[in-house]
Amino acid sequence: MKKISIGISLILVLAYGLSLFFTPSKASEKSNGNIFTSGHIDDAGVRATVDSGKGQVLDQKYYDEKHDITIHFKRVLTDDKETKLLLTYHSEEKNLKDYYIDLWEGVSNVNLIIGSEKKSLESVGWGSRYYSSKENKVYEALSFESIKGYKGQNIRLEVQDMTMWKKDGIGTLHTTWPLKFKLKPSATFDRETDLINKKFTFHGETYNIKQVEYSALETRVVVTGTDIKIYTDKNGKQYKKKSKIEKLFLNPRKTSGEHGYRADKNKMGIFLRSDGKKFMPIYSKEEVHESENYVMVFAPVNNQQNLKLEVGGGLTIPFTE
Repeated sequence: MKKISIGISLILVLAYGLSLFFTPSKASEKSNGNIFTSGHIDDAGVRATVDSGKGQVLDQKYYDEKHDITIHFKRVLTDDKETKLLLTYHSEEKNLKDYYIDLWEGVSNVNLIIGSEKKSLESVGWGSRYYSSKENKVYEALSFESIKGYKGQNIRLEVQDMTMWKKDGIGTLHTTWPLKFKLKPSATFDRETDLINKKFTFHGETYNIKQVEYSALETRVVVTGTDIKIYTDKNGKQYKKKSKIEKLFLNPRKTSGEHGYRADKNKMGIFLRSDGKKFMPIYSKEEVHESENYVMVFAPVNNQQNLKLEVGGGLTIPFTE
């Protein structure tokens, strides 16, 4: 009987101990965190940084009582060119399927407030969004200009207005979601730039890889070319058109429902490769380039040695000899 009672006691102790690790709230928290490392977020830079534990954890919640929306600010990351703000929002009553924090084409804004000064932060790319119909919950990785210069300071951000994308057009839900925090060193990353000056020819056009920029958030390859320019029509009106290298870069892009934009590995395109690993394009940054340059954005590269650019099916350009 002693052995039996001891055995039962051990089972109860173990069951209690396990319950500490597998309570619904902790399981849910783990699941929510993993969304930002999953294919639901189509920004490989966000996935890589969160998976490695980088960035400043915010863990702040705000309840928008007027619209019955609960916001959870998760994490912030920033380098010399951009900031990533990771947040979720859900509602018990309002269907959030068509509600976006759209900084690119929508009416939404992120404002930075320092003392009495208020500044609207410019968007960088489209950002990344996933809507879970089961949870009626949105996971957003907002992308806007760098706040790295405020490291060590207490700052306030405001997410202003939601963009409603519906079949009958665009609408606005007027909101203000405040966020106060001290920007810690863990949130900030350096961006290293290597000047390359590598020329190559593709389909009769000459291109030059000017530089490669390395960050924990991404890898940028900056290219000039004979067909990367502003054109002028016979009436003197200026316009742009996609270069051959841009068309090739976008060729593998496909949409896959709730997984956003991604590359079809079976299609011809442009990829980075290092130590046998292929680094995928980040298509949410597709429009981040200047008139005289074309910027191809890829997943962050840790090992810069033996890094190569694969162009099409047969052209390989090593960045270092």
